[in-house]
Amino acid sequence: MLWNINDITEDLEDFSLDPLCNTQLNLIDNSDLLIYPENVSEMDYNFFNSDSNTISATNEHITFNKIAEFYTRFLLELREYHLLPQKIVQSISFYISMLLDMAVKLIKRKTSTSAFISTNDLDIAFVHINSIINSISKSEYQFLKQCTKHFNYEAPTKIILNTDDQQAYYIPLKQSLKSMLENEQLLKSIIDNINALSNCAANDQDLIVSNRQGRSIISNISRQANKNVLLLKLYTDGLSITNPLGAERDSHKLTCFYYLLDDMPDIVRSKVNSIGLFCMCYTKHLNDQNNVKILMDVLVNDLNTLQNEGITIACPSSRIYFVFSTICADNLAAHEVGGFQKTFSSGSFCRHCYITYEHRLIPLTDLSFLPRTKLKHDIVLSQIINNNNDQTIQGIKCNSWFQNLIGFHPTESLPPDLMHNVAEGLCPLIISVLLKEAVQQNILTYAEIEQRTSNFNFGFNDLSNKPPPVKKKAFI
Repeated sequence: MLWNINDITEDLEDFSLDPLCNTQLNLIDNSDLLIYPENVSEMDYNFFNSDSNTISATNEHITFNKIAEFYTRFLLELREYHLLPQKIVQSISFYISMLLDMAVKLIKRKTSTSAFISTNDLDIAFVHINSIINSISKSEYQFLKQCTKHFNYEAPTKIILNTDDQQAYYIPLKQSLKSMLENEQLLKSIIDNINALSNCAANDQDLIVSNRQGRSIISNISRQANKNVLLLKLYTDGLSITNPLGAERDSHKLTCFYYLLDDMPDIVRSKVNSIGLFCMCYTKHLNDQNNVKILMDVLVNDLNTLQNEGITIACPSSRIYFVFSTICADNLAAHEVGGFQKTFSSGSFCRHCYITYEHRLIPLTDLSFLPRTKLKHDIVLSQIINNNNDQTIQGIKCNSWFQNLIGFHPTESLPPDLMHNVAEGLCPLIISVLLKEAVQQNILTYAEIEQRTSNFNFGFNDLSNKPPPVKKKAFI
């Protein structure tokens, strides 16, 4: 049985009929647009051609041993020249094996009506597979086109800031959320979770089980004509893509915004895949207030449009609306986003109340502090704007980045930083005091504490972050 050439040409239509593709594939000479640049340096050339007899197999007899030698050299290049870790090398090997297995199954299926497979059929099949591989990896354009076709990839939108060389990128939320919620199983689990938490809260008015019970979120939901809404939470953080200890540690630092559906069940919400990227920008560009305004105008407009118009999906409940929930961040980022002072060693350093640095050590039994309110905050902010002298009053410095976002207010929409305030702040102090008291009461000894922390089973996921044993000097 001969291979059906129509099957091959049909699969290659995307690569051969697209005029943009032909232009990109044949005329491209910009190495920045290539996945693998065509022009390599002299060092690269010497490395790749250091042993042509070993690499080239076109003019000699092919054996299984030659294949093993060639593949070993390929892995050696990945490890020693490209410095890829062993796990990445193993992943590449796995996918190559899968690709070969798929090729064999495809050939068997195409020739299932014949007892024999001709060498011509094999040649045509592997030429076809080779063409697909080379076409996909030839250029960035073709690679992204295939990502769009197979994985609903959406290219990020470029935002030009003050100058052309200052840019940010964001991914419109409508398409991202639509792709996510078209999974009927996920949407059903979200609705079931909302109903379950609502019933739990109704049965015990003193129990807070959901963010939906928060005062600001109740107010935001009440503004929506359609009460069947999902809560949308944002998260912002900075990341460095260079050595954080070097002299250039901040030259490539990025500020990122992420989104998360707050109504997801805990088991789903806790997964990294449930968090989506919303925006990415160089941190140094955000030191310019004009850049901040340009970026925030785009992001806030996208969020407000989503809240006002919702999205349409192919499900029984075809229209889904959203309500802004909160913006989570560490203390420094939250103060910057909220327009508060960014120093915690003087003045009114808390964004939740009016405590001052001088009074921070006074027990709350001896002194009380008024919480910040929307009304008082807006009055002070108006005073700062009218003075126009960059003065910080009661910890308030300027307008919030998200001042025009529907449902956002700095005093209500920036929750506490639990990791730094509790997990890395309050908890270690309390645990240290409790253990010291346990030793003084002869409940435990320092040796027993050290032994238990040394022998504790942290499990596979936390094993790499296992803390050192707790020794006696830690309590002194």
